[in-house]
Amino acid sequence: MEDGLEAPQTLTGLVVDRHSPLYDEARKDYNTGLRPFFPKYIVYCYDVHDVRNAVLYSRAHHLPIRARSGGHSYEGYSLVDGGVVIDVSLLRRVELQPDCGTAVIGAGAELLPIYQELWDRQRVTIPGGSCPTVGIAGLTLGGGFGLISRRYGLTCDALRSLEMVDADGRLIRASAERNEDLFWASCGGGGGNFGIVTSFTFQTFPVDKVTIFTLRWDWTDLRSVVKAFQVWADPRALDRRIVPILKLTSQLAGQVAVVGEFVGPPEELRALLAPLVGAAPPRSVGLKYVDYIDAVYFFAGVAPPPPELGGLTGLLLPHPFSHEQHEKFKNSSAYQFDLFPDAAIDTMIHWLSIAPQPATLVQLDAYGGAISDIGDHATAFSHRRGVRSSLQYQAYWESNVQAEENIRWVEGFRRAMLPWAHAAYVNYIDQNIRRWPEAYYDENLRRLLRVKRMYDPHNVFNFPQGLGQLVR
Repeated sequence: MEDGLEAPQTLTGLVVDRHSPLYDEARKDYNTGLRPFFPKYIVYCYDVHDVRNAVLYSRAHHLPIRARSGGHSYEGYSLVDGGVVIDVSLLRRVELQPDCGTAVIGAGAELLPIYQELWDRQRVTIPGGSCPTVGIAGLTLGGGFGLISRRYGLTCDALRSLEMVDADGRLIRASAERNEDLFWASCGGGGGNFGIVTSFTFQTFPVDKVTIFTLRWDWTDLRSVVKAFQVWADPRALDRRIVPILKLTSQLAGQVAVVGEFVGPPEELRALLAPLVGAAPPRSVGLKYVDYIDAVYFFAGVAPPPPELGGLTGLLLPHPFSHEQHEKFKNSSAYQFDLFPDAAIDTMIHWLSIAPQPATLVQLDAYGGAISDIGDHATAFSHRRGVRSSLQYQAYWESNVQAEENIRWVEGFRRAMLPWAHAAYVNYIDQNIRRWPEAYYDENLRRLLRVKRMYDPHNVFNFPQGLGQLVR
């Protein structure tokens, strides 16, 4: 074996192959609209030793490797034909360190259990996403945007250190003071590029009550709402305690809404919403003051809402747009840097009016606040200062025969908006983006490639749209 590494005789952990009754379930991606994959082995690791063994065994037998945490890769890049999927989803420990204000979290932990454990133990949280089953590893390594990000930053901004198994089976610890380049690259450089993370240490933030809100308009008001929203949600001026999200559904669905979360009471939020409401009067406004953990469940769209949420179930858009119900999907992304002119809004209206079916939309997540407090080159996540919003082009469908027209629609919409919305978010990875290295990483690409060559010189961790594609 290369470099004199000692190859293990066998894989350890829970090893699943084609003869196992668990195989078909274990090889599924979150996006069931993807074609099926046929790994040689799927290794569920119980500890760091299992991860190390899987890496060294795969190298000794010349098998391609994929790292998997929550299995939410939009293009299925955490799976591979004929190779080894190293799955860390059993590494889900959440350990609070109250004296340090930190939490050590296993790389396989899912968001909802993380939020619940932190809330139950100490009424604290980390800034993360809203999808309940997303794995913490993929989210963090690609950046991590969520409903308190304008207040506390991206998920990777709360990262204080990590432990990673490298291509030689060594356990590397990285932080701002140790293996600094690797730590920098792990804050937005994308999952699976440098090694397999086994645990993270995060700064935690105290939480109590928050206000969740929805404003609704008729679809015919779309133009005026977009114009009003983008001025009101100016990243430099909007109160950083609020994260508003503009949802523009297809004309077939016929809704325009602004949903979000405010770290504060309703009376303060009403004053902050007043300019938007005055510029584009909505047909309904819903606000509710709830415990932070109740807001987590609400935006996750899972289980019946807790009793405290009362009549809040009507506040959000109906959950036909939740991944939990629509498992076949195509998403893509871009960033808005300047105010949209009329031509851009015309383009939005056109594509939303020709959507192939109702469960299609574009979503604008407001940036600024704590996200842009950090420079574009201070972490590998490069889309910070100057970003007004992140766009998500989304389509969901039930039947395989609907796939092609929905994928075409998402790609057509994204391309049509390129004059006004460009670059892309690596956590919404999209195989149709041709110049993906520049889109995901911008000017941070060169440094990322240096880190890749330093920590993975044999390019063991290589997958489509991974940095390994650029160093071969």
